[in-house]
This record gives sequence, structure tokens and C-alpha cells, in this order.
Amino acid sequence: MTDEVLESCLERLQRKLGLTEPDEDELLLLQDELEDAEREVLTYLGCDTLESRFLSQVLNLAALYYQKDMADCGGEKAYSYSEGQVSESITCLTEADYRSGVAEILESLARYRVVPC
Repeated sequence: MTDEVLESCLERLQRKLGLTEPDEDELLLLQDELEDAEREVLTYLGCDTLESRFLSQVLNLAALYYQKDMADCGGEKAYSYSEGQVSESITCLTEADYRSGVAEILESLARYRVVPC
């Protein structure tokens, strides 16, 4: 990923995650997540360079990685709150939920895989 593409992806990832003013550590973590996601996609596809048409999958993977790394309970799957008789409920993502999320993103790329003969 070129520096220009990385910068653009960092901005898009921040918006996707709702991070308005990330500090330097968060920016470094986001960059790591993007690099890990890019490597995962390239490995899956069997390619050496990333085409721009696959950036959305890289962003989705990076967001998933970030949510997993930042979550106290493994990530929020669902959150609900009600006012009357104050009630709060948080359902956490499991490791299986993350694995299925990664698998779903990668499966969307299956038709582009380069399979050696």
C-alpha cells in the first residue's frame, strides 16, 4: 500500500469506527490493523500487490481487528438501554463471531483468488 493510499485508508477507517480525534497510539494501532488486513487479503488472494477494488474488504477487516483489540468483553455484538426501570444489556462478540466475520469478508473475495496449478 502506498503512503497516499495508507493515509486515505486511515482517514476512512477513523470515520468507519467513529474516531474523531484519535491520539498517536490509536493512529499507530489503526495503521497496524490496516497492514495486517492488507496482508491477510493478499495472502488469501495469492497476490503480491493490492488492487484498489479490494480496499473496502481491507477496511472492513481492519475495523474488525480494531474492535476486537479494543473491546473489554471481546467486542459488543448488541447494546440496549431503556429509561423506565433503568435497564442495560450488552451482548459480547465471541471468538467464533470474529472468525465468522473474517471468513465472510474473505469469502466475498473468493472469485478473485489466484490458485496455483
